[in-house]
Amino acid sequence: MASLIETPRSFRRRSEFYHQLSVLQQAGIGLTQSLEQTPPPSQRDGLHIRETVDRLNAGETFSESLKGRENWLPAFDRMMIKAGETGGRLDDTLRTLSEHYTQRSALIRDVLMKLAYPVFILHFIILMPGIISFGSSLLGNGTASFLGAFFPSLLTLGALYAAVYFVLYLGQANRGFAIRHRLEKIWHCMPMFGPALKELKLSRLSFALHALLNAGVNVREAWESAASASGSPWLATTVRTWLPKLDRGQLPSEVLKQQEDFPRVFRDLYATGEVSGQLDDSLQRLAKLYHEEGTRHLKSAAGVTTGLVYGAVVVTVAFIVIRFWTNYYGSIF
Repeated sequence: MASLIETPRSFRRRSEFYHQLSVLQQAGIGLTQSLEQTPPPSQRDGLHIRETVDRLNAGETFSESLKGRENWLPAFDRMMIKAGETGGRLDDTLRTLSEHYTQRSALIRDVLMKLAYPVFILHFIILMPGIISFGSSLLGNGTASFLGAFFPSLLTLGALYAAVYFVLYLGQANRGFAIRHRLEKIWHCMPMFGPALKELKLSRLSFALHALLNAGVNVREAWESAASASGSPWLATTVRTWLPKLDRGQLPSEVLKQQEDFPRVFRDLYATGEVSGQLDDSLQRLAKLYHEEGTRHLKSAAGVTTGLVYGAVVVTVAFIVIRFWTNYYGSIF
């Protein structure tokens, strides 16, 4: 299922796969039969499912059959499946994963729809000099060279596409941890987009912690696994630095009080849940809160980007019009 660029469609197919698998598990059908009866999201996934079935028939558990197969399921999925299997709640875990990917699919679709028109306008701005040059050549009865007129614009677009592809390539989970960590720091510094991405990662961390603790995993291992599975080098590095404090007997809430990079709301709500014995409810609230906040900020950032692109279009058109009339009157006088 893992690919270079995740799309709403790929997340939706993953959600449907987990949903059908969960329904079959709840109906009391064995895991091997459930996997065989669940339509694979793609032909490539079908090969991985057959390999999983073979390993299950050889006596392995579901989580054991997923070891060393990072090129199929993300670390987050494998961690959740292991927790659900250990706690005897695999069907609930699969349903939760289905809901998780449904939310991610809807979020990415909404953001892409908001950014589609600005991206189109950006292409138009880059291609505009070529359009003007080519049109002027035709109107002036000159030798119109399509490639000559559009070559600088196409070169610019090619460089932009290459840069975007390169960033996406380096940002994949199987790339170097240090490179991903640096890229994440750059993303977090971006106005509006940075805080939104940070909030979504905190939502994923809370979601994973809730699932792991419910599955009976101890607090230390739950924090370590949830931070790693969140897909955030920032969270994984931060949690790894204070794990020795947990080994010495400190509570996570006590350690979190010293972590200024964690939002105050997160620290306070976690501490309240830990003291009151309602950590399960607190983590659910945190996951929902940061998912809603991150989604709202991400959509707002997309809206602001749209406005900036509109402004760039207005300035560009005004510049072209002014230059045209300046040249026209200059040739007359």
